[in-house]
Amino acid sequence: MNRMLQRAGALVGLAALALPGVCQEMPEVVQEATGAVIKGKAPVAREVLRVRFPKPKLLKLANGLAVYLLEDHRTPSIRLNMSLRAGGFYEPKPGVASVTASMLTEAVGNRDSKQLADLTEGLGLQLGASSGPIQASVSCSGLSENTDVLIGLMADALLRPAFPQERLDRLQQNERSQSGQRRTNPTGLMTGLQARVFYKGTPLQRVAPKPEELRAIKRDDIVAYHAAFYRPNGAILGVTGDIRAGELKSKLEKALADWRPAETTPAPPSITVAPKEKTTIYLVDRPGSTQTVLGFGNIAIARNHPDYVPLVLANRILGGGSAARLFQNIRERKGYTYGAYSALSATQYTGTWTAGASVRTEVTAPAAQEFLNEFARLQDEPVSDKELAQAKTSIVGGFALTLESPDGILGRSLELVNNGLPANYWDTYPAKVQAVTPADIQRVARAYLGKGRVQVFAVGERSEIEAGLAKLGPVEVVDAAQLSTPAGPGGGRRGP
Repeated sequence: MNRMLQRAGALVGLAALALPGVCQEMPEVVQEATGAVIKGKAPVAREVLRVRFPKPKLLKLANGLAVYLLEDHRTPSIRLNMSLRAGGFYEPKPGVASVTASMLTEAVGNRDSKQLADLTEGLGLQLGASSGPIQASVSCSGLSENTDVLIGLMADALLRPAFPQERLDRLQQNERSQSGQRRTNPTGLMTGLQARVFYKGTPLQRVAPKPEELRAIKRDDIVAYHAAFYRPNGAILGVTGDIRAGELKSKLEKALADWRPAETTPAPPSITVAPKEKTTIYLVDRPGSTQTVLGFGNIAIARNHPDYVPLVLANRILGGGSAARLFQNIRERKGYTYGAYSALSATQYTGTWTAGASVRTEVTAPAAQEFLNEFARLQDEPVSDKELAQAKTSIVGGFALTLESPDGILGRSLELVNNGLPANYWDTYPAKVQAVTPADIQRVARAYLGKGRVQVFAVGERSEIEAGLAKLGPVEVVDAAQLSTPAGPGGGRRGP
């Protein structure tokens, strides 16, 4: 933690920080660019950390593409990342979006796979693509002296991908050999189980295509999907590195002159979900397991919800690391597991607040009870001022570290764009963190992990664990064949 806060005071001119009084336990001396000095245990002002968050330049191309540039001329490098509305939400048949991204950078323009590999490896470039539920992305990076080559490769991927049939055949063959292993993986089963329970009936329920769905994809499906959705409509290009705005815009206008928008911009589907109001235990039988993968949670919030910051702090206190309550109780005191954690997921769609651990089969029921005990304690007992102050220090220090690089700053900026947050959000983020009270922690814990409402998930040997878990609530046994697993064809990548 001290290291984080030391580094936070040296953000190489990207953001000027003045650390708050919550950082009093620092043994080191930090000299800020603002002139503020913090000494271990010395009295300091209680003013909150102030951030002057650098704003990227917004460039608009003739085809409507929004380009966000954060110049950084300290090193001769450049990175480009294009986000497009071409994720799984828009695919006409399961798996097309992920397969399209996976194959996108196999061969582009007039270069086959070998020629592309020779070029990227010879110049030390990276070229890749990936796909998620909402967005697909194409990224490339390298030395700024190769900017024209990088922009050209991105343009080829967007406008002239080859989609070689042999690559599709190989991808589908690999899927056949790997699908059985994935569908018995307990962590994968847990992911599919939670997606089914929390998002049943919505596009978020399906984590990845089934093997038979992937095998049904034809090259024509990929070509048509790319033509329809890899367009500048709603796309965002983030650029960081050693290039001036005027130069970048000129190069992009030339390279993307033929990249035209579609007639309509694809709109993400509207997804409405609600928290579960009664605890149910969902059990996937995995015969022969010597461990149980346990999970807990409920529907929470979207990223732009006003409870986001209190929930971030509550999550940090509950299970955000090895010093958090779950780890200290279930690993350190009880010895049930190697690690117990919680996680808050919040995007433009309503996410979840979850927790989990892998435990020995014979301690499944008592371990589950300890999780529920910690959820209840967070609701019943106000957190101490010291524990809350430590969580705030951790959150603010981690936030400051993301401001050390232009990539981090640009990523934070695009987070605002993608989630509909105001442009000055990060300027006041540390103040929001500092304002959270013990009462706020109790309130959000009750709202999102309320007693009798937390959903319990288990993947393990049914005959050994069902009776113990049944004491916590009704048990619903779920067939593993009903679940969509998280693995699948990944995004392509080129370069060292």
